[in-house]
Amino acid sequence: MDQWFLILVSISISISISGLLKLIFNRYFINKKSARHKLPPSPQSIPVISNFLWLGRISPSNIHSTLNPLHAKFGPILTIYFGFRPVIFIADRFLAHMALVQNGAVFASRPPASATQRVASSNQRNVSLSFYGSTWRLLRRNLTENFLHPSRAKSFSHSRRWALQILENRLESRAKSGQPICVREHFIYSMFCLLVIICFGDKVGEDQIKQIEEVQRRVMLSSHRFNILNLWPRVTKIVLRRRWEEFFQLRQRQKDAAIPLIRARKRLQEITVYLMLIHY
Repeated sequence: MDQWFLILVSISISISISGLLKLIFNRYFINKKSARHKLPPSPQSIPVISNFLWLGRISPSNIHSTLNPLHAKFGPILTIYFGFRPVIFIADRFLAHMALVQNGAVFASRPPASATQRVASSNQRNVSLSFYGSTWRLLRRNLTENFLHPSRAKSFSHSRRWALQILENRLESRAKSGQPICVREHFIYSMFCLLVIICFGDKVGEDQIKQIEEVQRRVMLSSHRFNILNLWPRVTKIVLRRRWEEFFQLRQRQKDAAIPLIRARKRLQEITVYLMLIHY
């Protein structure tokens, strides 16, 4: 047992040293020699160490409060290294339009996803992480035509009224009890009601909505805990095995909450098509 432990430790140390040397070489030598690798300004940092510290400092819940002071100091374009990967943040809408619209072909594709992103996105099968190609174009067309198009926004007016009525009923019921009202909680629940009916096309029970809300909230709040798993996935799957298990369990809970609703919607569409064929 001791021998196996020493072997695992030796392998982990060798991989870690190799990765650190690769990071230092790529960032501090190759980029200086090649002008085409010049990146926007970034905060002063301790080589290697600060790169990993950013993984724990920035999460979806605090990204704006963390980046706003940095943008005020370094300008609208900012580079931050997350582990081995440089990430560029743009805070100016004109520059964002220039990059994403005027030069869209240059920035159309996405980089390879991290280990946790591949699991969370079903191997990069969503519109924000998918590689540029037929799959991404299909996802984008589905998003723009079925959700973001003005005509579709008008068709969801009854759903918005339904969610607003839920919010009013919950606030009124709480006010009658004479207890303090946590407005944020009721607003979040009402927004999830609206998003669920938009995504799945049917009014879903309160228990299912609360299940989806709880899972998505845990995903958002726990994202920073799983960033460290992307450093060296082969090593972290051994050293941080329990955290990987926690991540897989959370992902499975997402599937358990969403897949039954997707299948129910698919069956409803099949029945609708079948009835239309019989009618004609």
